[in-house]
Amino acid sequence: MKVLIAGASGGVGSNLIKVFDEDNNELFLTYKDNKNVIIEPKNATYKIIKCDFTNENDVSGLYNNLDFIDVVINSFGTAKNKLIKKMDLADWKAVIDTNLTSTFLSCKHSQNKLKDHGHIINISSVLASTGAIGASNYVAAKGGIESFTKSFALECLLRNKIYVNCIALGYFNTGMGNKLNQKIEKEVKRKIPIYEFGNPNEISKLVKYIISSRYLIGQTIHLNGGLYI
Repeated sequence: MKVLIAGASGGVGSNLIKVFDEDNNELFLTYKDNKNVIIEPKNATYKIIKCDFTNENDVSGLYNNLDFIDVVINSFGTAKNKLIKKMDLADWKAVIDTNLTSTFLSCKHSQNKLKDHGHIINISSVLASTGAIGASNYVAAKGGIESFTKSFALECLLRNKIYVNCIALGYFNTGMGNKLNQKIEKEVKRKIPIYEFGNPNEISKLVKYIISSRYLIGQTIHLNGGLYI
């Protein structure tokens, strides 16, 4: 199986590498700024590729150099939190571009490289459903990914028999979940019915289920410990 993890240098992306680290898999692992934080697979063959997914030339060049792919996972995430009245246009655009535009460009250029019955999984956030004070740009971007996934899933079925779905993640012991200060972490955990952040292995289990399905189409699946029901 050939798998491309877009955003493999992030916390979620790093954990997804483990899902596909098997002898018969070939992985394409992308990063934008820091190659050294990518966890290198132990069993699968792999290539680590620099790509700025906000740049269409970079994205088209990446996919043009691949013959085919079975699975693409778009795991982009950045935040520049400010209240709307204090947020400048540059902070708005940076978060929209990194999260939403990158997902659009990756989907656009990967669809003709995916084999029939291949899978695209886009990563969203529970905040797209709950909202968050001071994170309107992030929430808008992730909400856009969920809406985009629905339309793109329909287009892909018409042409390529590709299954497109989305995972909306809650708080996990990885990535942005590890960057919260103690006060905010405590407040968030109070809102989660099981009072704890998720184990990243739960993400892995869900990804495996999605790519095994031939009937899951255009869905956003929430994985958040009950934070949003």
